[in-house]
Amino acid sequence: MQSLLLETKLGNITPLKFANIITDNYYSSQLYQTAKYDVFPSNCHKNASVNCLSLESVDYRFLLSGSGDSSIKLWDLHQQEQIRTENEVDAKLNKIHHPRRFDTFDYDNPVTAFANVAIMPAREFHKFGVSALEWWPFDTGLFVSSSFDHSVKVWDTSELVPVYSFNLNNRVYSIDVSGENSLIATASDQPFIRLLDMRSTSSAHTLKGHKGKTLSVKWHPVNQNLLASGGYDGEVRIWDIRQSRNLLCRLDMLTTNTSTSSSSPSSVVEANLTQQSVKAHSGPVNGLIWDEAGSSLFTAGNDDKIRVWDMISTPYPPVNKLINFGPLTRNKYPQTTPILLNPSGETELQYLLFPSESGEVLIFRTIDGKLVNRLIRRGTKNVGRTCSMCNGGPFTATYYCGTVDGEILCWKPFWDTVDPEEVVDIMERETHLGVDVDEVLLRKHTLALKAQELKKSMEY
Repeated sequence: MQSLLLETKLGNITPLKFANIITDNYYSSQLYQTAKYDVFPSNCHKNASVNCLSLESVDYRFLLSGSGDSSIKLWDLHQQEQIRTENEVDAKLNKIHHPRRFDTFDYDNPVTAFANVAIMPAREFHKFGVSALEWWPFDTGLFVSSSFDHSVKVWDTSELVPVYSFNLNNRVYSIDVSGENSLIATASDQPFIRLLDMRSTSSAHTLKGHKGKTLSVKWHPVNQNLLASGGYDGEVRIWDIRQSRNLLCRLDMLTTNTSTSSSSPSSVVEANLTQQSVKAHSGPVNGLIWDEAGSSLFTAGNDDKIRVWDMISTPYPPVNKLINFGPLTRNKYPQTTPILLNPSGETELQYLLFPSESGEVLIFRTIDGKLVNRLIRRGTKNVGRTCSMCNGGPFTATYYCGTVDGEILCWKPFWDTVDPEEVVDIMERETHLGVDVDEVLLRKHTLALKAQELKKSMEY
């Protein structure tokens, strides 16, 4: 840390490079579950699974959580409520700054918690469990919810009432909102993708081709005329909604960088669209995410595999990059699984977060699939697996996870610092004690204060 600060002051390292190095260290070793502050109330969804989380990307302040009991809650992450008075034990634990001693915290008895500013009660709006939530990309005035009661609802945030409800006549597993086209892509019990138009309040398009129910959909982050879908049939399909022939290609796990073919490009594309053997996974595909440039697509399936696809490879179709994420990924439930990428530019190497069925959240490097960290839940209720996740904002390395037993957990970095009380006043040491100042301790404290100031500046 000292050498980094010196290099930054000398101009040898840019502030962005410095922030990249610090944030990289968070992902590899310094992400911890919050205990007394920056937490959510215990059992905040009354033992019903937290199926979905969505944090708005304007201020990164308001978080939506949807539950298996059909309730939806709105949380203010900039406001905390007092739960109990801090006692002497808490005050003593406040002086613990080394991560190895965080086991002494009482993870089941927080002091303050994030404020629940609104609740949409169970059975009042949705009749069955909420399956997905999405904020409108450009402001916090609107959000969309889907449910196993066959409905997709568009909500007015100021009134907290649905302004329109689509009836799909099937259970809805996943949605994704396109702000550019005002379209909601839906994955449901049927073997097709429905596109709902929020402007005309009608079903604008139907994308047919899957051979079973669909589990996941994701719009391309740059060209929002392109859509990826994953189905129970093990296929990942890429659609172009502008074309009369909507299907652009299917992802084939056997198509790799080393694949060679003497066939013409047109015949290869035609075979990709028509052959029955084209599969992205050996089981249902229940997780999709694009990188921010749209150059790579990450998929997860019930075959316990995570695959990375090069979406800008030529000639088409896209190729499997053959990145191995190891044997620890467990993914057996045929329901939408959240997989996340940390924000682009936050770190030099990008990281992927995957909730394994063991209850851990695994953090991998995307470039080579190496496991760099395992987020292990603490406290007495430590067996519930993670079924929803969202990112807390760029350069924060903060993540919120919803669990199957009704809890919402917060993971964020902790700084290894020195308590100010441990630093003895310089004049007192020199005048009264007649000894030299502990330069090492003083320097460590000074660097810790500078690091905290840097962290605050990055947050703003």
